[in-house]
Amino acid sequence: MTSKFVDNFPKRDFQEHLRDLNTIARKISFALIIMCLFWSFSIDHMITHWLGALSFDTIPNQENMSIYGPFDWLNLRWTAVILLAFLSLLPLISIQAYFFARPGLYPSERIWLISVLILTTIVIPIVIFLIWYQGLQLLFFLSEITGRPDGVLVRYDASSIFSIGIAISWVLGIWSVTTISLSLTRIFGITNNGELKFRKRLLAISTSVIILTLPIEFDGLKIIIALLSAILADLVSSSIPVRVID
Repeated sequence: MTSKFVDNFPKRDFQEHLRDLNTIARKISFALIIMCLFWSFSIDHMITHWLGALSFDTIPNQENMSIYGPFDWLNLRWTAVILLAFLSLLPLISIQAYFFARPGLYPSERIWLISVLILTTIVIPIVIFLIWYQGLQLLFFLSEITGRPDGVLVRYDASSIFSIGIAISWVLGIWSVTTISLSLTRIFGITNNGELKFRKRLLAISTSVIILTLPIEFDGLKIIIALLSAILADLVSSSIPVRVID
């Protein structure tokens, strides 16, 4: 471990790496602010278009679609802005993450990191798009076919629907990153004494993030969803044999 550090960091110390990390964080934060301002000008139209695209059983002019309180609307609006800004910055985040980590990685680890960053940058936006335009409709269709009491008016809370979409997007995004990372770790044979180097850390991080970030609509299910996500990611990735590097 010492020789690796000496070879790859001959003229750099820990403080310098912290400065590099701070520089990257400031760049991404500044870019995030710019992208949030950019998307804030068109987000109202995009949300209106999305609500109109949902094939729910609504009455004319969607009068049974509502938002309860100004705060709910602000939360809905700015959550959408941040989500779009984050998706727009995925390529920049991936590039910055690679150049920061590159000096301390072996060749096989560099290939692994490049593959993870490329695949997640492509997979996450596709998954989130499918959730918003197909997944939510399927979810409410399954809810409708279970039936409802006769004479009861259906009323949809737009902010809750949006919150559910955000949560599902977040869980599947984390699951995708975790699964791809674990799979590529096995493909490139990144092991330590026969154990995958990052397996326990990746599973612990993904589980913790899901528990801490799921909205109130999922109270009581957070731990179950987080554990199922981690277990499924581990099962899917374990189907790939570990590559043995001589």
